Amino acid sequence: MNDERSRSVRELYLEVPGLPLQGEIAVRELAGGPGPVDLEIGFGRARFLLGRAAANPGVRFVGIETRRKWVHRAARRAADRGLGNVAVRHGDARAALCRMAPDAAIARVVINFPDPWWKARHEKRLVLGEGLVAHAARLLADGGELFVQTDVDFRAAAYMALLAACPLLRPVAGDGFVDANPFGARSSREARCEEIGLPVHRLLFRRIPRG
Repeated sequence: MNDERSRSVRELYLEVPGLPLQGEIAVRELAGGPGPVDLEIGFGRARFLLGRAAANPGVRFVGIETRRKWVHRAARRAADRGLGNVAVRHGDARAALCRMAPDAAIARVVINFPDPWWKARHEKRLVLGEGLVAHAARLLADGGELFVQTDVDFRAAAYMALLAACPLLRPVAGDGFVDANPFGARSSREARCEEIGLPVHRLLFRRIPRG
């Protein structure tokens, strides 16, 4: 019985919708319908993604996650809640964003608590790098937002420098840090940080107008 159940779970995970491995990725086809598109990279348990989708039925929410089990669970939870404005995909956003089109197709990109690795040998695994930021800025509509959260001090400083160095982005206020989450929904990690009193560093940048 356990073996049958394990096989069933494995099969379900293999059926999780994935991103195309090559060729152009059309944002509108990925979103699955009309309306502004919000993209969350690395949505984990999908608390933020599903909370935002429930509160904003006129927005299409796309989530990309490297762990199949979280994609499977997010898809089930979205279906159980009747959230037809959610599309989740398994894949690596670093390899996908450079193939996503057209430019200016996304209203907001959110990255909650990325890069939980500490050692130098893990640098190649970092999600938030110059290439991803450049493609996120390319895909953002004029005035579109890039929102990043972390509870790691040195990562926050590095992210701020990275976003500030992108010529297509400008901080919404000051140096880019904002005091509070402006979107209402909380990720699981964010809720835990607030519960135990751990500071969360939040960055909010905006896409400058084209031409």
